[in-house]
Amino acid sequence: MAGLFDDIRNFFEDFGEGNNKGTESSEDDDELPAGTTRVSTIPVKSIKPGGLRLFLMLYLMGMQNTPDKGSWQADQPSTEEYVVDFRFHDNSAILTVTLSEKKKEISIERVGSIPSTAYMMQESVIVEGLLEELKQIENTTDVAEEDRLFVLHEPRDAIEKAKEELAFG
Repeated sequence: MAGLFDDIRNFFEDFGEGNNKGTESSEDDDELPAGTTRVSTIPVKSIKPGGLRLFLMLYLMGMQNTPDKGSWQADQPSTEEYVVDFRFHDNSAILTVTLSEKKKEISIERVGSIPSTAYMMQESVIVEGLLEELKQIENTTDVAEEDRLFVLHEPRDAIEKAKEELAFG
């Protein structure tokens, strides 16, 4: 009988592990605030967080009316940190992009304990577009590597892996 209970306990311990998306899992995931889920992490060799934050903010401002007018609102919550928030109109969740020079990563997180189905579907559209923009920046060959907004680690497939892991992508 103990074997049955061990199997049940193991099932519930392993239950949520398949839902943790991202190209890399780190111990930092355990330190995320309650209601925060890491959507993707893109490790970089180098990053210029100020310029990249400006680029991402402009891109997300252009996506605010996707799919309908007023669906999203772009925000830069702090001038001291390199973070861009993208809030969905139903306030069920926020998409947060953090650019970390110290950790050498671009992380995309969902903040919200119970995001709506509409949010989840639109998040996938927004994240896929965001990853496509990052891919275009990475593939720019007419800019010297030291002048680029970011440079991926070798092998340079982290963006492609992140795109493959999108829920509705």
